[in-house]
Amino acid sequence: MTKTLTKIALIGVVATFAACSNSGDNQYSLSPNRANLTWRGDYDVSSHRMHYIGEWAGCGWWFGDDSVRPAADFSDYDQLVVNVDSIEGDSVSLFLNVRYTTTDIITSESAPIVNGHSTLRVDLDPYGKSHILEIFVMSKNPCELNIKSATFKKATRYGKPHVIKVYDGFIDASEFEGFSDDALVSFNYFADGEMTHISDSGTIEHMDNWVIGLVSSSADVIEATCPGRRIILKQIGEQSYDCLLGDIRYMLELADDDGERGLYWVVWTGGNVTDVHIRNVTVREAKN
Repeated sequence: MTKTLTKIALIGVVATFAACSNSGDNQYSLSPNRANLTWRGDYDVSSHRMHYIGEWAGCGWWFGDDSVRPAADFSDYDQLVVNVDSIEGDSVSLFLNVRYTTTDIITSESAPIVNGHSTLRVDLDPYGKSHILEIFVMSKNPCELNIKSATFKKATRYGKPHVIKVYDGFIDASEFEGFSDDALVSFNYFADGEMTHISDSGTIEHMDNWVIGLVSSSADVIEATCPGRRIILKQIGEQSYDCLLGDIRYMLELADDDGERGLYWVVWTGGNVTDVHIRNVTVREAKN
């Protein structure tokens, strides 16, 4: 993959990020003005607009390479959050990637663009975050985006859990009122059956995982699933799934305004998994 860098003083950028990342604050913002990495596209520094002209194009920040150590030290932080607005191409899927010089690990997260906006989050590798090579937002399809913000954050502390009501697998949208987008929602559920399925040849084979999840709803009509927010069932028995309330609100925005607004817990049953049902749902407010 050929990466074309815009003409920015990279040595100064690396030194600035390495120094500021040890400030001890709860968060540190990367300036969109200093985005200096592009391929298959063009980035306008003044408007923060990225024009992705090909498939799997990328835009972001480059800090150094394997010959430069340390590259960028963000060891004080645990997570990276990037917000973008869509100019064109609301249906594209985006990926946030962080590469490190110390390992071959690339931490990555995908998210849809909903109502022209997307928030991408990745947890930083605990060993690699002191030597970050590059950060970039990659698009599967051509589109135009504005980078609104990119912020390193410390691990969030949460308050006491608040139990929300679930009616036959349905959660009314009003149950989430009063909580911030950074609140943590935990779905505790139980799966019955066996992790096997019958193959086309008629033999019983092991099933590595199966998909369950949430869908936004208007009255009795399922409007849409939320890409990138499906839950992978990996075992039988009691388990849990956590996500940020902001991600769930994206799903609610996909629903029609008519009728009852909320979320259905849905199981795409398969193989010998006989049932998956919610036991408890809680919300914990973020404290920092």
